[in-house]
Parts: sequence; C-alpha cells; structure tokens
Amino acid sequence: MSIVTLSLPVVKSKTEIRPKKCPYCTGKIFQCWGQVNKPVKDDHFKSVMVYRYRCCHCHRTFRYYPDWVDQADQTLRLRKLSTLLWVLGMSLRGTCTALSVFEVQLSHMSLWRNLQEQADDLEKQRNWKPVRVLGIDGLYPLGKGRQQPVLIAVDLGTGQPVAIGHVNEYDPWAVRRFLELLVKRHDVSVIVSDDLITYHTVIEKLGVEHQVCQFHVRRWIGRTLHELRSTVPKD
Repeated sequence: MSIVTLSLPVVKSKTEIRPKKCPYCTGKIFQCWGQVNKPVKDDHFKSVMVYRYRCCHCHRTFRYYPDWVDQADQTLRLRKLSTLLWVLGMSLRGTCTALSVFEVQLSHMSLWRNLQEQADDLEKQRNWKPVRVLGIDGLYPLGKGRQQPVLIAVDLGTGQPVAIGHVNEYDPWAVRRFLELLVKRHDVSVIVSDDLITYHTVIEKLGVEHQVCQFHVRRWIGRTLHELRSTVPKD
C-alpha cells in the first residue's frame, strides 16, 4: 500500500537570525529597535516573538517576522493546512470545525479568503510552457443529473493536458474567453479542432492558424460515402 506524506511549513516562535537586507534600501547594518509579542492563529503557537530593527543607512524601522509568519493573523502554515483540508473534500464549515479541535477559531469567510490566496500563489508559480499546436475538443459527461459541458485543451506535441474548463463549445463568447487566455499564455500558433462553426469564428478572431482534426475529416468522409452508396446504381 502506498503512503502519501504531506509536508507543511515549520513555524518558529521567534526568528533565530538577523535580517540580511533592509526592505526599503540596500542597507545591511541594523540596530535592534525592540520586540513585540504578536498573537497568531496556528495549530501549535498562540503567539510569536517579532523583533523590530532600525536600518543604519536609511534610518527607517521595520519588523522582522519568524519563518512562515507575516502581517496576517494566521500563520502561513494554518492557511495552507486549512486549504488542504478543503481540497481533501471538507466543506468550508466542516474545515472550520476540524480546526477547532486544535483550538483555532476560524470563520468560513476567512477560510474562503485563504483558498483565494493559495490559488493566486499557485497561479504565479505555474510555469507557462510554450505550446505550438493546441488541440481542443468538447465533451458532455453526466454530472448532477444532467450533461455538463466540458472543453479540454491538449498539447499535441507532448500529449499532455493544458487546461480543462466548464465551457459550452456552442457558446462562442465562452469559447473565446477560454482560448484567448491559453493563446496568450502559451504562445499558441495552431489550434486543431473539429469542424464546429464556433471554432472557425473564434479562432479566426484570435489570429492563429486553424486545422480541422483528421479523425473528424475521415469520419465525415466515410459517413458521406456510405450515404452516397445507396444513390449510385450497382452496375
């Protein structure tokens, strides 16, 4: 049986090193300018020690926080832990209830803001690789008792999925919003799709080349030949 280990940041109650650079200038020499006990929401600590320094170059003061602690009331570890519990399937209020076991009181709106923050961080860390040829196709799996429109984009050079969106391929505005972002981020040159009129209209406006999928072309030709066969005399 395989085991997955999830590692969370380690929060310290106080910093053990001095700052290396002033956040306001290039100064590297500082005077200790006091300390304060900062209350935090965390599953291990109720407060951390934050030191204040004065830069000898620009004479401005600043706070130097311990690892994984910033100006927010929650530590970065708690923000990641709460997000992880939600990703594993808990509801917003269920996650807040689970955290209360660690004597952490968190509202469901605070958790929602944590989710948005972590999503933004992942978006910034994502490495947008160039995709020369992008293949797109729509499908309609069953969900919540009815068919759900889904649009899938694949890098045809590597076969790796690029994006999956809840997009109706018959809606040109929705398709354009979905493709416009992918074309800009991945520097797409060619888009391969079926012969749906929506794709023709949208891709032409995006200014990239368009190619109809050969599989669909062969299927349509085969279907047309089968229909024409009944109209042609046997001899």
